[in-house]
Amino acid sequence: MSGTFTVVRTLGRSDAAHDILGELPEWFGIDRFTHEYVEAAAKFPNYVAVAAPESPAPAIEADGGKIPSEDVLGVLLVDQRYPTSAEVHLLAVRRKHHRAGIGRTLMRRVEDDLRAQGVRLLSVKTFGPSASDPDFDRTRAFYTACGFHPVEEFPDLWADNPCMLMVKAL
Repeated sequence: MSGTFTVVRTLGRSDAAHDILGELPEWFGIDRFTHEYVEAAAKFPNYVAVAAPESPAPAIEADGGKIPSEDVLGVLLVDQRYPTSAEVHLLAVRRKHHRAGIGRTLMRRVEDDLRAQGVRLLSVKTFGPSASDPDFDRTRAFYTACGFHPVEEFPDLWADNPCMLMVKAL
C-alpha cells in the first residue's frame, strides 16, 4: 500500500466485515460473535477505509456500496442508541495494514461526524485485562492512545470473557 487511503461512510458492508474478521481469528475467532458482527454491519453505519487509487481514477462511490470487498482495508461500525452517545461496535483492519494509521483515521472520521451530530460521549467494549492476552493488550493500548479511558471491567457481561468498558468525551 502506498500509504494513502480514504474513509467512506456507508451501510450494509457485511461482506467486507466478514472478510476482514476472517483474517483476524485471534481477535474474532468465536464464530457466534463473528456472525453477530457481520449481521451488525448490515444495519449499523459503516465507515470503511479504502486504498486511494495510485493513478487518476473516478471518485470512490460516496455510498461505498460499489467498492469491492477486497479493496476495503478496514471497517468501523457505530451503534448510536441515544442522541448524545454512541458506541464503537466494531473496529477491524486487515492484518497486512495494521499500524498504518487506518484505525486512527477511521476513529477520527467517526468522531468528527458524531461531534457534528451533537454526540458528546463515545464508548467501546473490549476484552478486559484480567485475562491476559497480548493481542488485546495492544487493542486497549490503541484505544488509550485514541483518548479512551477505562471505566470498568465486567467479568460476566460476556460468557467466559471479561469485558472492559472504555469511554471518551467528544
